Parts: sequence; structure tokens; C-alpha cells
Amino acid sequence: MFLILALTISASVFAKGQDKIFVFESNLPAEIEDLYNQEKIKSIYSIRTDLNPFYLRGDFDGDKIQDYALGIVERKTEKKGMLIYHAGTKTHYIIGAGKPLSNGKGRDNYNWMDAWKVYVDKEVEMGVGETKKITLKGEAILTIKLESSSGIVYWTGKEYRWYQQGD
Repeated sequence: MFLILALTISASVFAKGQDKIFVFESNLPAEIEDLYNQEKIKSIYSIRTDLNPFYLRGDFDGDKIQDYALGIVERKTEKKGMLIYHAGTKTHYIIGAGKPLSNGKGRDNYNWMDAWKVYVDKEVEMGVGETKKITLKGEAILTIKLESSSGIVYWTGKEYRWYQQGD
């Protein structure tokens, strides 16, 4: 009897997890849904379900076309990050989720990030530990550890970089 009850509960929990994933996947905007559903993406990354909202929309590369950022988790390592899709050029970039930024700042795992939003100001105030101000080409992504720290992930015209904000 105990075994039947345990199997029933396990199946129910698994089904609820699958339902949750289905809800997230079915709510992707069409512009990023096709990219996410490609085998080379979906087999490596899952959608990050602990982040609300689970995707952002903004003009991240400054071309006046709306782009998307999707919270993701690398399946093999469970490292968290984001997939940024430039709709105008149909290119994508993985930030975190096992891939660090080229300027050596920001980590390859954004498991600390519990909030994010589109940063719309062009001028960015001097960040903690930074040596110069930056001007953004487009909108950026403000990554936040609530009541702790924040940083901006922004497009330089060639790559994404990290700019520390608060600590």
C-alpha cells in the first residue's frame, strides 16, 4: 500500500512539474519560441521557472527592433543565466548558464539573481568599483540580488559586457 501511495505522489509531483514547464513554454512570444524550440537550444537549456517575469522585451542592441531576454538554466550543470535574442539580426547570445562574459565581470552562473528588469536610461551612473561611466547603445538588463547588489548586462555593439552597479 505504501509503495502505491509513494508512486502516486511521485507521479503527481512530476506531472505538476511538467505542467509548469508547459505553461512557461506555451507563453513564450512567437519571436523567441522558434529559437528556444531548436534542438541545439532546448536540449541544452531549460526555461528558468523561478524568475518573474521569465522573459524581458527591450531594444538591447539599439536597432529600434524589440529583442528578447529569456531566463534559462543549463540542464547539465543547473547553472542559471539568460539567452538574449536580437530579433533584427536573428542572432542570440548566452550570458551565464555556464558561459562567462568576455570582460571577466559577471559570473557564469546567475543563480544569485532573483530579479531583473529592462534598464532604459542611456547614461549609467558610476558603479561600485567601476572606473568610468558608460553610455548605452540600446536598453540593457539590470540584474538584481534583492536587498544586496545589482549589475547591468549591456551591448557594446560587438558583445555583451557587465557593469557593476550596487554592492
